[in-house]
Amino acid sequence: MKKLLLLFILVSDFIFSQGPSSIATANRDLWKLPMKSSKDFDVASKMEMLVFLETFAEINASNETELFKTLAVKDGTSEGVKIWKKQTQDHLVQNFKSLDANALSEVVSVKTNPTYQELVLVTKKLSGGLPENLKNWYQNSKSFYKTYILECLRLAAKSNKRTSEINTLDPSEKNGFELNDKNYLLTFDDGPTPKNGHTDQLIHVLKEQNLTGIFFLSGDKLQQRIAANGKNSVSSMYGENWIGSHSMVHKSHQYLPDWKLQIDESNGMIKDVFDFNHKTFYFRPPYGQRSKEMIQYLLKNKQPVLLWNIDSQDWSEKISSQEVSSRVITLMLLWRKGIILFHDVHPKAEIAVPAINEYFKDCPVKWLTPEEIK
Repeated sequence: MKKLLLLFILVSDFIFSQGPSSIATANRDLWKLPMKSSKDFDVASKMEMLVFLETFAEINASNETELFKTLAVKDGTSEGVKIWKKQTQDHLVQNFKSLDANALSEVVSVKTNPTYQELVLVTKKLSGGLPENLKNWYQNSKSFYKTYILECLRLAAKSNKRTSEINTLDPSEKNGFELNDKNYLLTFDDGPTPKNGHTDQLIHVLKEQNLTGIFFLSGDKLQQRIAANGKNSVSSMYGENWIGSHSMVHKSHQYLPDWKLQIDESNGMIKDVFDFNHKTFYFRPPYGQRSKEMIQYLLKNKQPVLLWNIDSQDWSEKISSQEVSSRVITLMLLWRKGIILFHDVHPKAEIAVPAINEYFKDCPVKWLTPEEIK
């Protein structure tokens, strides 16, 4: 029985680690309007939300059987899908309330404080009401959201059996939607890499950009780095960035028999190296998969779960560094707040983070420091 359970975990980890069959990629060069002010941000945000809503309504028109066939999900359930759809509608309606009044009439007019149904009606004007210089952007944006929404629905459909970041399990969890408007947090998973590798390079890039974030360390990688370079060297390498735990091994903890041991071993090692005085010690479950029992176990140790709502997909060979930055920028405009997921064991964040920071340099985007997460 134990062998069968282990085989199930290994196979499940392999399948989930492959991610979606298609990854949504955007081209920000096709957005031909300026990005120099709060109003410019809001105009771009409004238009991204409208195209999302248009595509969202089209996908909603298909019945559940057709949807699950499109998602290629055989063991999914509709409950997680319904939760995600309702939350998504609520988030977007709230986002429209955050728009600058001067941005509402630009490109496509939207009334103040619109309802969801009113917004869907506005999307009927999109295909024929855009200026010539935005038509290529519109086609690219439509394609992006067709794929992105299916990414999200795939996670939502499986969330009852294999939990993920798409829906929270407990009010204590943070996923980015609880942040203030235009506030964002950078996070990085799976490191550290060997000395002078991608982790060290990324830390240097963040310092140059005057940015900080949270690095969620994998215990086995940390163990290797300590063995190679010593505890003192590792304890000082992250500078002003915060440290979180990604557990000891990168396997789904939802079905891992010894998940408590994996968490405790990783926590003990991390706390032996880093100073957590007055700092929250966050936990990020591998693949975002966890159970209510696990959340309560973590909370007893004052270790809240920190998830994400903007996935860069930077780990995938299917997406380039430029596409990573364009994808993250687009999702920042769509959701207007969030916790962004990168991986410091891959090189793309080193290129994408400065590009994203440059894109929004003249806009009132706030990059949160870890201590600002409440």
